[in-house]
This record gives sequence, structure tokens and C-alpha cells, in this order.
Amino acid sequence: MKLEGLAAWIALQMMPGIGSVTLGRLIEHFGSAEGVLEARPEEFSRVSQLTSKVREALARGPDEQAVRHVINVIEDMGAWAITSLDKDYPSLLNEITNPPPLLYGIGDPASLKKESVAIVGSRMASSYGISVARELSSGLVQHGYTVVSGLAIGIDSASHEAAVRSGGTTIAVMGCGIDRPYPRQNIGLFHRIAEHGAVITEFPPGTPPEAQNFPIRNRIISGLSQGVVVVEASMKSGSLITASCALDQGRDLMVVPGSIYSYRSKGSHWLIKQGARLVDSVSDIIDELGIEIQRTSAAIQPSVFKKEPQLSPEEQRIFDKLEPYPQHIDDIAHTCGWSIGKVSGLLVQMELKDLIQALPGQIYQLK
Repeated sequence: MKLEGLAAWIALQMMPGIGSVTLGRLIEHFGSAEGVLEARPEEFSRVSQLTSKVREALARGPDEQAVRHVINVIEDMGAWAITSLDKDYPSLLNEITNPPPLLYGIGDPASLKKESVAIVGSRMASSYGISVARELSSGLVQHGYTVVSGLAIGIDSASHEAAVRSGGTTIAVMGCGIDRPYPRQNIGLFHRIAEHGAVITEFPPGTPPEAQNFPIRNRIISGLSQGVVVVEASMKSGSLITASCALDQGRDLMVVPGSIYSYRSKGSHWLIKQGARLVDSVSDIIDELGIEIQRTSAAIQPSVFKKEPQLSPEEQRIFDKLEPYPQHIDDIAHTCGWSIGKVSGLLVQMELKDLIQALPGQIYQLK
């Protein structure tokens, strides 16, 4: 079986020791993937920085059965694969250091070339973070942007879901094979994203969702985007890796502030202290990207912090004292100057109106 075209790229990618940098170096030296596979063993010594492991793998040749399996998986899923030399490959991604030589995807590859903004953040997101991510994502797609994220639970999922619900385009970048949707609870979202954009990965089919893959994929999330918005990130969050990639790639880095009492916001606030742009609305994001927008009544001007509900005067007084952060009923009652019994009854009414969220221990916050 003579491997040509896409099959030759896949064959090289699957050889032991050949990562994206080495694959790019081989293609550049020999002119094409087919040229690499047709080269004589002694020719590989002329390629700089090739390890003995890679030279031995190239001398043995490709695992043609494994290559055929990958191609069959792609065809069976109705998926696709593009190389960094294809016309469908996103130009922004080709500008970064170490672009992925191959992208596997399902959905519309044309969505990869649209103007995009990434929204990333904590997997253990608070209700505040989820609300902010949804509102920013919805606003961005209504301004014509594609929302890019990582399909993880928490902020990523909220961003994807809001983009889909708002009729926009969204792209999910996975850290595993296209045939291994992860996390499993997001399989339904995986398919909805494919219908409203694309799910992509640089890892060949069959690759499990191993921990080391996710920091690697983060450079693609930022690389596809003109800017990256961080919503809730602890000091150990993978979102800080994405933020670092964004800065290295010359992308705009924006951060939503959070509670000073929340560990989920420590990383976010650290980024702001380092010079990242503080944003609290879609307008801030658009301004940071340097795009003029028409401020008409149809334009989204979200306030991510308050709703405009129908309330009684007493409920309104409590509502004005609440924030999207947890507050104990004792503190609410003290602030309002009322008894705990009276405040408790009003809070129940407001919870029934879906305005607030009750947490364990008589703690409440705006929804």
C-alpha cells in the first residue's frame, strides 16, 4: 500500500517520537509527507535534531494497518482531517509557534476561519461564573463572533451551550481523539457543537483523554482566537496555560473579575495584576479587540450582574442588597434591618421567582 496525500501525513504523525515540531521539520526538508516516506534511511541523518528513535521509526516505515484504521474511523464518523498546507486550514493557527500539522474534526471546517474569541475558565465554576460565561458567549455570537472553548465541564460547557442556544457558531478543541468525546457527560453537547460549528483535535482517533494532552491543546484554543477571555481561574487552573499561550501568540488577554474571597478567582486576579484587561461586558471585549460596533437597540449590552425582575418593594430592597456571591441570611437581615423570619419568607418568594439561589447553611446569592 503506497501512502499518499492525507494518509502519508497520518502515517508520519503516528510514528513513535514524531511530534508536531519534528513532523513540520521533516515536511520542510523533504517537501511533502510522501517525500519523507520515500526517503532512504541515510537521508534522515541530514535532517537536524532528529533523535535515533525517530530515525529508526522512519527506517521501519509506517504501520499501514493503523493508518487504515484511522481513515476508516474518520469516514465512519463523517469527520474530516486537514493538514497545515490545506486551503481550509485556519490562517491564524498557521501563524503561531508549533501549529498542529494535522487537525481532525467533525462539523463545518469553514467555521475555523471565522473571527473568534475564546472563553475559558474553571471546571469547578460557581453559579456566578456560569452566568457570566453564558452572557458573554451569547453576546459575542450576536455580534458575529465564533466562541472557542475546550468542551470541559464548567465555564467551557456554559460558553458552548450559550453560543448554540443563541444561534451562533462555536468550536470545541479536545485533548483526545475525535472518536473519544470527553467528558462523557458532554456527548450530547459534542454533537450539538458539531451541528453549530466544529469539534476539533490534533490527536488521531483512538487517543485517550490523558492529562498531558490538555495543556498541549490549549495553544490551539488561543491560536484560533483573536482574544481570550478568562472567567474564574484558580492559581492552578489550566486556563492560566491558555492565557500564557495567548500572550506568546500576541492575542488580546481579557479577564472577568470575581470575588476576592473565592479561590476560583485568585488566578484571574493575578492575571489582571500582570496587565490583562479587566472586562465585565461584551462591550469591553469588543473595545479591546479594536472593532467598531453599531450601538443600536438590537445590539447586546449585557449587564452580567443584575436582572430586571418584577418585585414587591420589600423584595426589591433585598434584591438590591444581594450580589452574585454567597451571603448568609443573618447578614442579609442585618443589612435590611429586618427580622430573620421576615427575610426568610421574602427569600422563599424570590427563589420561587427564579431570582436567587439557596445554598446549604441558609446562604443565598443572586442567580
